[in-house]
Amino acid sequence: MGPDLKAVKSDRCTGVDIIIEDLKSHPCCPHGPTLMFSKDVGQVKKYFYSCSACRDRKLCNFFLWADEKDKVSKHKLDAWECERITFLKGINHRRQFLAFNKVSALPAPKRSFCNTCSKFIIEDECKHAEHSIISDITDNQLSHPSELLPPLVNAKKEAQYLFSKESVKFLVDTFLSLNYKYVICIGTPRIHEYIQSSVKGLSSILLDIDRRYHNFFGPLEFCWYNSFNNHFFFKEAQLVFEDFLKSSRGENTVLVTDPPFGGRTEPLAQTFSTINNKYKSLTKGNGELPMFWIFPYFMEPQIQNSLPEFQMVDYKVEYDNHPLFHNGSKGRKQGSPVRIFTNISCSQIKLPPDNYRFCHKCNKWVAKENKHCMICAICPSKNGQTYTHCKLCKRCVKPNWRHCSNCQRCAQLNHLCKEIQFNGVCLTCKKLGHKKADCPEVYTLNSSHSKRRKQFQQSKSKKRKH
Repeated sequence: MGPDLKAVKSDRCTGVDIIIEDLKSHPCCPHGPTLMFSKDVGQVKKYFYSCSACRDRKLCNFFLWADEKDKVSKHKLDAWECERITFLKGINHRRQFLAFNKVSALPAPKRSFCNTCSKFIIEDECKHAEHSIISDITDNQLSHPSELLPPLVNAKKEAQYLFSKESVKFLVDTFLSLNYKYVICIGTPRIHEYIQSSVKGLSSILLDIDRRYHNFFGPLEFCWYNSFNNHFFFKEAQLVFEDFLKSSRGENTVLVTDPPFGGRTEPLAQTFSTINNKYKSLTKGNGELPMFWIFPYFMEPQIQNSLPEFQMVDYKVEYDNHPLFHNGSKGRKQGSPVRIFTNISCSQIKLPPDNYRFCHKCNKWVAKENKHCMICAICPSKNGQTYTHCKLCKRCVKPNWRHCSNCQRCAQLNHLCKEIQFNGVCLTCKKLGHKKADCPEVYTLNSSHSKRRKQFQQSKSKKRKH
């Protein structure tokens, strides 16, 4: 999972757009095919290629203006290839898994892992004398490496915040209740670990950009993978994943993902759509691949802009190692802002009755503080508060907002009117001057999206009967 809320919001204000297209013709950096971006340079819009995985040039310095792609020298092409080979150097999945089996056979006091080298210490201990070493590794840590390995913390690449045990159990119990048998875990190691070690009747595969998992899971259980460009770092891993898709025969498979929050939603949506198409082609199944996308509630417009059939579930996903994303005394006042977005009907997902209730009018489980609005005909709350209806705005708003006659909309009490003017493009109607929340066409388009979702669910139901 990605950075905190401030980092996410600052990352969105760069004025850089992403161009969604087939990546096969794009130049590659060590992290796979690059993405094409655009930005205004003076009065001209310029296009360039940059790394898909790293949002900091210090982490991956690949940069190429699009109009120079056909002018790249052989020397530069060779340098790029050399960087790619160097990046992959030292990874031998089979050998690393054999080392894991050797270490597993040892008693806990004799097990050691070198954080500096990212490998188990089998011999030549003197080479690791001044390195960061983890010793006395328990059986539980071997089967739950996310509890052993120090989390990666760079917010501009693969910052790791890990699900709490309660959230892991809720997600896996939900999969079991929906009769799923095959789970594709993209960037969700704790779900994969829990399934592998504790759950009978479920098979899972982990796709993650953290190369350290080569040491703990076999070649049939882990694929080194970049979700922002759908890139497998090794061809063998891609074949393993395709075999996993085939094994389901087009049934009982679900994808769960927890991508970095600072990453752009457009390439992720493209990746998940590509996997869905691959799933349907390999399994010859008629249905869509069910997906659970874990993301903050305020990213709902961006997700639905790319995948309009996705709906937000009220369940608050919590993390062990994040200072705010939990319900503890030091957590965020309204609880975690992280939610589940899914392409299956929310009515199928039962939430824990201690903190959630079933709304018969909406036909789905919602948070207890999310009161149904008879005017809007929905349970409108998003952020953990109880919203109130504004008759002038004709919508429900946060309880601490009041209608401003100058701005002609609801806003915080101490706002400056000029600060809420918006010069960007609405994600709903693509027109300038307002956000999706204030879009005059939002009710028409939401109705259209709801109709599409209803048709989608009806088609799935018919296919199951046949």
